[in-house]
Amino acid sequence: MSAIEGGNDGAGPRRFADASRLLLRTTVFGAMDDLAADRPWAAITMAEIARAAGVSRQTLYNEFGTRDELAQAYVLWASEQFLDEIERVVGARPDDLGGALEDAFRVFLELAAEHPLVRALEAATGAEGLHALVASSAGLPILLTSTDRLTEFVLGNWPELPLTETRLVCELLVRLAISHATVPTVPPAVAAEQVSTVLGPFLVEVRAALPH
Repeated sequence: MSAIEGGNDGAGPRRFADASRLLLRTTVFGAMDDLAADRPWAAITMAEIARAAGVSRQTLYNEFGTRDELAQAYVLWASEQFLDEIERVVGARPDDLGGALEDAFRVFLELAAEHPLVRALEAATGAEGLHALVASSAGLPILLTSTDRLTEFVLGNWPELPLTETRLVCELLVRLAISHATVPTVPPAVAAEQVSTVLGPFLVEVRAALPH
């Protein structure tokens, strides 16, 4: 029996299921964006999210699990959006590692300042709401995912760099970015300059140690 006659071994239905799941998640996260733009996370219920997304509460629970797990998935989704733009910024300065990382940090903070997710974070206090998913151990998947992607961007542009030191720098940048985004003390451009001032000498040392 050919692949066509056999229904392509279920690949078609699997692709449809994957596409449907992606559409569901994108719709739900978009609805959460709209809700988080007006109110803190603690004030948003699962029923409201379901209604805004046009699905049932049971669908939300089936797809995401608990309310906290839904929030964590939303934070990961939002961070991926930021990282897509950061990848573009890093790739735009192939001859200047320090400048690329400074630009990436600045762009992240500029995007974060207007994002509903960060507004929701700023509206939370202590261990409440979305803030706990970033500032506590529950935020580990976000930290690891962001660090992995940033490390991948940097090594993709500068493959000669050592993995261990590069990942260390990227993790520090991610941690600092989360801190500045949730508790800003200076404008994004100033924060980026500060980061460059601190990390610049280390980057120079790493580059100088590479074989020529």
